[in-house]
Order: sequence, then C-alpha cells, then structure tokens
Amino acid sequence: MKPSTAKAKGRETEAAFVRFLRSHGVPHAERRRLTGSADQGDITGWPGVCVEIKSGAQLAIPKWLAELDAETRNAHADIGFVVVRPKGKPDPADWFVILRPESLMDLMKEAGRI
Repeated sequence: MKPSTAKAKGRETEAAFVRFLRSHGVPHAERRRLTGSADQGDITGWPGVCVEIKSGAQLAIPKWLAELDAETRNAHADIGFVVVRPKGKPDPADWFVILRPESLMDLMKEAGRI
C-alpha cells in the first residue's frame, strides 16, 4: 500500500470511529491533529480517555499497547484503549478493542460489576 493510500485509510478509519462515538454518547469526539513525539492518541473531545486507532490486516499488539501507554501518559488520561479495524470491515460495530487487564478491571469496578 502506498503511504498516501495508508494515510487516507487511516483518516477514513478515524472518521468512522468518531461518527460511532458521537452516535453512542460522546458528542464532542473528533479526530486529533498530529502532535509528533508527544502524541496523545487519535481522538480528542473525550476527557480522560485516550484512543489509538489501527487499521490493517496484521496485528502488532505489543507495539500498539506500548504506543498506547505513552499516548495515555502524554494525554494525562485515566484510561486508554486501542481500536482495531480488521481488513474488510468498514462498520465500527465489527471492530474490536484492546486494553490492558488493569483498565478492564477499572471499568468493571466503575460499572459496579466487582
């Protein structure tokens, strides 16, 4: 895939997830402009939450989680997760989310499940 095509795919994926978030109660969500070495994730407008979005056929989970950890710190966010768009799945409802076990347990506590 050419770099320009990859960037366009990334923008399209981020925009689709922003629409998904807005339709699910995050009205101020929007794509974040590139911030270089102090990256704070791909989505802004959701206070305390860092979102890293990936689109592609190959999984690089350890690398993605390391990126997420740095971005979550940079954003001073309470929680972060990676959203993955599998190849051939344009609908965000068909995507999946990766987060660290500690984040999952924090969410479960907040939801009153533990």
